[in-house]
Amino acid sequence: MDIVGFDLSALSGWYQSRNAVRLAGLSPQPSGASAGTFNTQKSDVLAPWDVRGDITSTADIARRVLANGKFFDSTLADFSKLDAPDDHKTLFGLHTGMRGLFSLAAEAQEKTTTDTRRAFLDRRFAEGVAQLDEFLQGMDLQSLTLLKGEKLTKAESDVAIHRGVSEYTTGIVHSGEFDAEVASLTGDVQFTVSVKKSGVTTDVNIDLADMGATVRNLDNIAAHINAELDAAGVISTISRVKIGEKDENGIVQGNDFGFKISGVLTEQISFSAASGAPAVYIAGVSGIGDGAAGQIVKLTDTAAAPETGFSRRIEAASDEVETVKDDGETKTSTEANPFTISATAVSADGGVYTVGTTGSNVDGQIIKGEADLVLQKHDSTGKLVWTRTLGAAGEASGASIAVDGDGNVIVAGSVSGALGTTTALGGDDSLVVKYDSAGVEQWVQRFGGSAADRVNSVAVASDGTIYVAGEAASGFGNQAHQGGSYDGYVRAIGSDGAVQFTRRVGAAGDERASAIAVADDGGLLVASNEDGRAILRKYASGDGSSAAIWEQDLGDLDGGRIGGLAVDGTDIYLAGAAGAAFAPSAPVTANSGGRDAMLVKLSDGPASSIAYTTFLGSDADDSANGVTVSGGKVYLAGKTTGELPGATLNGSRNAFAAQLDATTGALDWATQVSGRGGLSEAAGIAVDAGGDSVLDALGLPRGAVTYSDTRVVTDRSAVRAGDHFYLSVNDGRRKKITIEAGDTMRSLTFKINAALLLDGTADVRRSTEGDRLRITPKVGTTIEFFAGAEGRDALSGLGLPAGAVTKTTSLLDKDKTSDAPPLFAMELPTVMSLTSRDRAAAAFKSLENAMTVIQRAYRDLTTPQAVKDLLEGGKGKQGGTVPAHIQAQYANYAAGLSRLQGG
Repeated sequence: MDIVGFDLSALSGWYQSRNAVRLAGLSPQPSGASAGTFNTQKSDVLAPWDVRGDITSTADIARRVLANGKFFDSTLADFSKLDAPDDHKTLFGLHTGMRGLFSLAAEAQEKTTTDTRRAFLDRRFAEGVAQLDEFLQGMDLQSLTLLKGEKLTKAESDVAIHRGVSEYTTGIVHSGEFDAEVASLTGDVQFTVSVKKSGVTTDVNIDLADMGATVRNLDNIAAHINAELDAAGVISTISRVKIGEKDENGIVQGNDFGFKISGVLTEQISFSAASGAPAVYIAGVSGIGDGAAGQIVKLTDTAAAPETGFSRRIEAASDEVETVKDDGETKTSTEANPFTISATAVSADGGVYTVGTTGSNVDGQIIKGEADLVLQKHDSTGKLVWTRTLGAAGEASGASIAVDGDGNVIVAGSVSGALGTTTALGGDDSLVVKYDSAGVEQWVQRFGGSAADRVNSVAVASDGTIYVAGEAASGFGNQAHQGGSYDGYVRAIGSDGAVQFTRRVGAAGDERASAIAVADDGGLLVASNEDGRAILRKYASGDGSSAAIWEQDLGDLDGGRIGGLAVDGTDIYLAGAAGAAFAPSAPVTANSGGRDAMLVKLSDGPASSIAYTTFLGSDADDSANGVTVSGGKVYLAGKTTGELPGATLNGSRNAFAAQLDATTGALDWATQVSGRGGLSEAAGIAVDAGGDSVLDALGLPRGAVTYSDTRVVTDRSAVRAGDHFYLSVNDGRRKKITIEAGDTMRSLTFKINAALLLDGTADVRRSTEGDRLRITPKVGTTIEFFAGAEGRDALSGLGLPAGAVTKTTSLLDKDKTSDAPPLFAMELPTVMSLTSRDRAAAAFKSLENAMTVIQRAYRDLTTPQAVKDLLEGGKGKQGGTVPAHIQAQYANYAAGLSRLQGG
């Protein structure tokens, strides 16, 4: 006898429907404020997912959204004629748009879908996800709360601001037995510890020769230093410490040792060496594509064959991605995000500044837009001192950096989209930002025309005036566009941020001002690429209208480019890349074939003259991206895919640094540095004249030791002064929370608590990562967060969720009431894409679940309260008419049960 399975869900549904028929017409008896406040919204309109209506196939929906790109319609035009409440229409519109996304994910997850097709689907899918965010932001549901993400009981910022401790731990100073003599510290070791407290600086001179015959191991060296400090009345001390990561037992394994400085906040400590040699820093990129990261390399012993003092890889945060396998198993993996460095400069205290770009979080700071400018400072040992993100809501990138005589840092590049109170002018706009030596923003200048423009180079005069050179595809600053794709331009900006003048560079062709420098006599030197030719001009610095003092046409770059400009007295050095046809003068070293790095030296005066031209290259592709001059030497940095003289290629593309004699142009040395996957490139170069000293052997930084950074939110995150968000309690009035200059996490809690009154609390949660902002609702309360105005949203910069947090009553407290509307969470991930089959499958599953939540929310709106009370164990009052849709539901279940019984 065959056994026939029986579907118990049909029987269960039949009984529920029968009870619904009995109770549906009953007047609801509230079982709490929730029942009494949010009434059932009756609607006889069929939902777009109701099988009794016309449901468009997934394939047809995919064709429609691929053709017109329209997923979500905030006007709800398709449902405008329906006799249904606004909340219903909103849910209909949301579900319809989600089906559009779902349809693309469905195709992308198929095995037969090609990578090319999947990439096409992903581009349209990304547009739909952006529309989803806009739709959710503008959604105003009255009778329920619908979250994009998870249902949370508290909101906590992803941004954590570390308080800092008065400690500094070096890198590895010694490897081996802890009490063994340190070979690198057995020679002449003299340095000075400067301690500033109560406004008075005390210099403590340390000479390890004073240790006599005592073995120079780390403990004995520390004891000697501490004795000298103590004699000078200094509280701070130094000790030996093991270097490395702690294991699961909290123990650092191995035999690597260094020093730890234990300081106090009342003492500011600085280190300086009795003597030092030049240290060369090159900065750029390691790796390629999404795996690219910033790279900083310090080179020492530059008088002979250079050695690597340190190499640092600076990565952006990875994305955590969930993928679904064919067997339904979910796998979590991480995918890298690119970070690139475009320029570098040294500070007066021996620190190293870099400016770069990333689209992902870096050093705990959250990027608000697609990509943002990142300024970082490292000390001379390679330790990160601080990070600053600009806070662009669109895209921003840095191209050049300079340091003025007061230690201020000027960064220049481009920006698009919203940025604080600045005005978007069209396409990419030119950007200049000034920071003080501590990384506190002083002002922002955004300028340009109606088309794209950008700054390529920045220089600072001795009086603090800032000069930038760039390219513009339209006119601005009372300067008309001269023709061609781009015009070169120069703009002068006072130290206070006031514009002084704008000058056009070039004529009717295609011109791009690539590099700028201040001449020895204060004039402006501008190098531009004009229709493929390298042109160098000198202008008076006081105005933007006088003719050039002199002009030097260096000739056709033969497919090359201008990489940089440096000045030493009346000597001018222009670097870049060029082919063999580039010949301003007979070369000291000839082109090696193809495109080589090149250097041209000129002499300044009433007119200019060319001193020499030289090439540095291999039989492959080479270019110089940066140039600087110091101590009678010229330093170049760039990239090569071959082997430069005396150097070795490691991988397929290397960063390089080279030192040449400034007088003759002869090559002293060249060295190549590899990166992740054998790929790297140097974008900039800087020299610290005294950066190679005994402090390196001790692992100590040149200059001041920085224990902690500012706690101001606008300095430590992408949030800008004036950014804001809104919050409401139990669907009440929205209250605006504005971040002001000087706000800390603690001061923000005061503002939020004033808005919450007694409906929740905001506090600062301290952790090892730093201080986080935490907002917790009162039991039975829902706090909803809304993004600020476009481009001024503080939620994204703080890493707070745009949505709601709620703390429901305990199951033991059923009699307690809640003023909050019912809350549903779609639990969509932060990132969805179709770039791979696994990612598409994960997106498919997430969207499928989210659409189910939307349907459940709709059922909650349309289910009579009596039925809810029945299902929740409540009681209703008998009497009334049974609604037609409940009778129909009962009839459907009864018919299904009859068929089952009939076999």
